[in-house]
Amino acid sequence: MRSRQTRACSCDRGSLHQLFCAVMMRTLSSCLFALPLLLTISLAVVVPRSPVMSPPGSDVTLSCSFSYKAGADLTKVVVTWQHRDYRMVHSYYYGQDQLALQNEAYRNRTQLFPEQLSVGNASLRLKQVRGEDEGWYTCAVTNQVENTRGDVRLIVAAPYSEPQLAIGLPRPGDPVTLTVRVAGGYPRPTLLWLNAAGSDITNQSHTKQSVDSRGLYQIQSELEVVVNEAETFTFELDHPVMEQRVSRAVTLHPSTVPPLVLGMHQRQFRILLVVAPVTVFALAVILLFMTRCRRQRCASEPSTPLTDHNKQTNKQRS
Repeated sequence: MRSRQTRACSCDRGSLHQLFCAVMMRTLSSCLFALPLLLTISLAVVVPRSPVMSPPGSDVTLSCSFSYKAGADLTKVVVTWQHRDYRMVHSYYYGQDQLALQNEAYRNRTQLFPEQLSVGNASLRLKQVRGEDEGWYTCAVTNQVENTRGDVRLIVAAPYSEPQLAIGLPRPGDPVTLTVRVAGGYPRPTLLWLNAAGSDITNQSHTKQSVDSRGLYQIQSELEVVVNEAETFTFELDHPVMEQRVSRAVTLHPSTVPPLVLGMHQRQFRILLVVAPVTVFALAVILLFMTRCRRQRCASEPSTPLTDHNKQTNKQRS
């Protein structure tokens, strides 16, 4: 009986040992299988929460970073940047840029930083920003295990310069022309003209605009008003993207036009301002020259006999 019990105990111990060994082997094989995964990149994309703002014509960097572990195989990392409207902006895989599917609008204007992928930098450099570049961009980083992404918003905007106000010089009875010029901004702002009562009279104005080589607006707005009594007019510029609001008021009187230029066109007045000083200066030079010539001529003339005879007669009389 004892021998049977001893054999049974030894069998139970042997079974437990085999079971323990089997469990350990499975655990070890799982660890060995997971080891390559531990050497890959553990993705966690980080992008700016606030919008990125850039003026037209400049370069901008859309930041995107991911977690990185030393020893990871970067050749298996795929980085793609895409616009919210499904335009392919830039892609990188197999250790190099892959631009065959890049949208034509971004051709030769994008750049990644491959040498910084090893420190988790997947940022995009966008060159010569345009107004149509504005919107949401998705940064996606992928490897054999994970796929994660983040969205970045790009706003294309620039503030406007200080308004330049000019007052045209009219003829009597003609309207006065108020001209305002602003430049260097984007996008197009809202322009208003108000009278003294605060009523909108913008429909009485004429506005023209142009765009420079960088895509920035140059705007000129003109308002013609008849001044019969003192009245105040206000120009307002509203640029909400940049939180820019400018208001300029000017008060015109019937005596705004100087009496000297009544009945004279603005262009004629400008010509007069240039010609009059030049004419006065020329006359002064001519007069001075003539005076010097007379002095030199008198000094060089010899005494005439008649003059000598007169001198002798005067001596005899004395």
